[in-house]
Amino acid sequence: MTTPPEKLAPSPESPTGSPSSSEGPSLPDSHRLVLSSVARYALRRALLIPAQLVFVLLILYIVIDVPIALTQTPPESLATIDRGFFQMLFNIFTGNWGTAAYLKYQLPWTQLFAYYIPPSIQLAVFALPIAAVLAYPVSLLAGWSRRPGVDAPARFVTLTGALLPVFVVGTLVLNALFLGYLGYFQDVPSQGLLPADFWFFNHGGYPSWILYQFATQPTGFPLVDALINHAWTVAAISFTKTLIQASVVAVAYVAIFFRHARSIARSVREEAYIVGARSRGISERTLLWRHAARAVAPSFLLVFALTIPEYLGVQFAVEVAFVDPGFGYLIFASLTGGVLSPLVPLVFLMAIVVLVWALVVDLISIRLDPHGVAGR
Repeated sequence: MTTPPEKLAPSPESPTGSPSSSEGPSLPDSHRLVLSSVARYALRRALLIPAQLVFVLLILYIVIDVPIALTQTPPESLATIDRGFFQMLFNIFTGNWGTAAYLKYQLPWTQLFAYYIPPSIQLAVFALPIAAVLAYPVSLLAGWSRRPGVDAPARFVTLTGALLPVFVVGTLVLNALFLGYLGYFQDVPSQGLLPADFWFFNHGGYPSWILYQFATQPTGFPLVDALINHAWTVAAISFTKTLIQASVVAVAYVAIFFRHARSIARSVREEAYIVGARSRGISERTLLWRHAARAVAPSFLLVFALTIPEYLGVQFAVEVAFVDPGFGYLIFASLTGGVLSPLVPLVFLMAIVVLVWALVVDLISIRLDPHGVAGR
């Protein structure tokens, strides 16, 4: 009686276990370009971003440019209106965004954006970690706890913060801090991330590394440039102003984030593995901070990605309230001044931020929850 042949083990000459071909050695697996499922997902999402941006520009063209063309162009010549859209696409993607009258100068909008964007980035670098430190434990604890003394106050505070306009909250904070800030720094807590005009006039005027009263050199970030130029007092004022505005942004955004994240934490509390672990005597503290905290992280990141436009709206409102020359203040000044020419580039840049950040958050979420890759 013959026994069935056993499965052949890989031999040194045949790493894959298959017989070697007489036609020559095959290409080793290490030299083959094989993308993982995460890499394929990231590549697909990245390739979709240009198409999504074109769609956003098409909507803007229909809403803004077409009505203007209908009022200024004879109806019989509207057959070529599609050429305007392709010209707009070419100008936007090549950075030809026109010029703006700023003070006594004619500056390209790209250069003006380069002055206004760094203060917004500096503010976001401070605001996002503060918002994460506040939102994550508060949402998790309020959603997990069955005690009304924990959930009800958290809901009341966040609902109050959501109902109050961000501009009003910023104004209240300014009024509360005004006298103390003025007495300690001889400055006001508003008017950007640098000291106010009168502070510089009382200290010998503006230094050479500050342009147009708010744009700084060489990086464009006020705090970083103050440190590079050894302006320690200016750096301290810039740090405190950034921290104040970032705290207002974080608190206002937590009120938005909490409404979505609380229900996620509440649903995890009733998962089968949590109920089973609780029945085996594992403490609620361990279940909350070791198991539930890890389980809700991907969903919390997804909520954060979906609320990025709301976060930008909150930060822009705070910039307007504090008269901070950032991206949001530039949008506000353009709209109130009746200047619509930078509106399309501004929305284009915001769309890039939202799409790229959503992709980054999705990749982090996949890293935390690898089992979700197949379903994407």
